[in-house]
Amino acid sequence: MDIDQQLKFLKKIDFFDGFDEPELRQFIAVTKWLKVPANQQIIKEDSMERVFYILVKGQVSVVKTLGQGKKTVELTTLGSGACFGEMSLVMDVKRTAGVITKKECFILMVEPGIINTSNVFLQLKFYKRFCEILVSRLIQANEKVAEYEKSANLEDLKEVQLPSEVAEYKDTKPPDNPKYCPDDHSDQEETIMVIPPLPDKKDRIVKGKIHRKVSATLNLPINPTAIKLLEPLLVGECENTRLFTDLLLTDPVLSCKVMQVANSSFFRRSNPVASVAHAIITVGIAHFQEVLTETIEQVRFVKPFQGFKQVARSFWRHSVVVARIAATLKDVIRINLPSDVFLAGLLHDLGVLVLDPIEPNFYPHLADKDSIVATDFLKAETSYIGIDHGQAGAWYGESIGIPAPYLHAMRFHHDLENARDDALLAALVHLADMFATIHGCGLGNGENQVINPLESFGWIIIQDNHHPFLEVNISDFVNTFNEELSKTWSSITGGLTN
Repeated sequence: MDIDQQLKFLKKIDFFDGFDEPELRQFIAVTKWLKVPANQQIIKEDSMERVFYILVKGQVSVVKTLGQGKKTVELTTLGSGACFGEMSLVMDVKRTAGVITKKECFILMVEPGIINTSNVFLQLKFYKRFCEILVSRLIQANEKVAEYEKSANLEDLKEVQLPSEVAEYKDTKPPDNPKYCPDDHSDQEETIMVIPPLPDKKDRIVKGKIHRKVSATLNLPINPTAIKLLEPLLVGECENTRLFTDLLLTDPVLSCKVMQVANSSFFRRSNPVASVAHAIITVGIAHFQEVLTETIEQVRFVKPFQGFKQVARSFWRHSVVVARIAATLKDVIRINLPSDVFLAGLLHDLGVLVLDPIEPNFYPHLADKDSIVATDFLKAETSYIGIDHGQAGAWYGESIGIPAPYLHAMRFHHDLENARDDALLAALVHLADMFATIHGCGLGNGENQVINPLESFGWIIIQDNHHPFLEVNISDFVNTFNEELSKTWSSITGGLTN
């Protein structure tokens, strides 16, 4: 396997977030690829070996001997992307725990002496990451000690049988398929969709680390219906600019890609491109045919929300409905804005797609209307993930060059009191979100949650920025607007995935 394929593996591992390609190439030059069979002891407790390991693919068990060697228990299980043995890079100490492979593993072995002679910037990134790992492990250890002290029962710990010898292994090539490291069940077809347990709040990722993970390199999923309708227009000449634009505006990721290209340094004019239609005119359909074909191929097999199709359909439907309602609100209230209100509504929940691969066990709970994820969505996001989707969407949009008004709408559509720039745009999206939910097209709202648009801070923002609305009775306006939405609901939801 060549160096480029090895680089693809490393870029998929959380440990190397923030490492640039020259640093990864230098790292590959000073490490060894190992292939270790199942049930082999990689690290022996109390040994003095000074080697650090990164688990590229597979699963290992971390074990500890208790009670003067009478019992060996499993402390935790580590999966693909994890690292272990990191304390040997910091100081000369005996191994505090053993490590055993639970299945065949592909591992990178790093010798501290080699790292210490590497480029100083590479060393700094390594040791910064080690500090993050050690602090995280210390927090987890403290919490587990507290739990064990409460139970005071060693019988609750899982006993394991140690292999007789530490494994001997040779250098090997990375495993086949550098595109991803599958988990234990990736090769098994799921026939019954079972909602996974909610992630442990204690294990949630720190905000800074989430920010590092949110970048333009993420491959976000595209609505399969949008792909099916758009693909015929990606081949040969396409003269129907209106249809091409309308189809792009049925999916937030496709629209983002178009805005990213049009606002890149290669195409950007003196002013930012503020709409998808403007982007098509600026760049031309022919170029986007090539770009979007490649984008679709990159994400064709990406499954959002762990394959829960009802959650995915709900997300895409909600995005388009909010966009249509926001645009209708703008026209009814007669507000003039330089930004595309429809696009702001379409992108408002983009952060959900951004956070889904970071914490994949969270959003499938939207399929359970009684779950805390469905009934108190924003609070649950912050509790179980660490940030809300508004912040994640704004970070992602910033990384790909989306114009500022849409970043502000994403960031503050659930936090209007703190909106400063483009507050009116965020208010329209926020109100559209509420009206969509009232009419049964919400995201993250169970049936038992009461939503009252009259209590929205958005009306105050509209009145402050659009003085003719000061004379409007908001209660009458909400009732009338709801009635009109009911009458035209079939057209608002027309053409969407059911």
